[in-house]
Amino acid sequence: MQSEFNFKKFKEEVILATKKAFLEIMEEYKDSTVYAFSLICDSSVNSIGVVANTKEALEEQIEDEEDRYYYKFCEQEWEIWDAADNEFQEIRNTLVEFQENNKEKISDSETCIYTEFFNEFREKIFDICVQALIEIKEEKFFEDKCKESIAINFMVPEYLDEDYSVEIFSKLNSGIVVEEYKEHIEDFM
Repeated sequence: MQSEFNFKKFKEEVILATKKAFLEIMEEYKDSTVYAFSLICDSSVNSIGVVANTKEALEEQIEDEEDRYYYKFCEQEWEIWDAADNEFQEIRNTLVEFQENNKEKISDSETCIYTEFFNEFREKIFDICVQALIEIKEEKFFEDKCKESIAINFMVPEYLDEDYSVEIFSKLNSGIVVEEYKEHIEDFM
């Protein structure tokens, strides 16, 4: 029974997979302008991967100018969903295996409600994902590979509230894009 999770190794794997995914996307979409890139995880911490969008795809989606910020910031609407698939599958396998090996600690068998152990695990995973993106950004990895500035984010669909989402986005970005995100968050959350 594995009761300890190797968070250090998890972070290293997330950094490597994220970088690989970003490079794959930049190569595959080299004739487009990638403006947004997100590390995405589900609330049950079983799935992790990346999603990105191009300016060209964004412009095709916008039917009415009122929709701009919805499509600009709503990751579920973005075009690019696959990159570094093998690496992220390995990370998913590790997360699922840990949870399978610790079922009795993860949720109450009678109520099926997540335990404090799981809630702490989930928050630690989310924090590590954000820290991994910050480290990658601080080494100017994204900036060096892009034609233009790119918005970076970490997202958990239907889990993060507006305040936490703004906090994360603000840590990973600066300038006008942060103001747009804050001002229009109700359009896409």
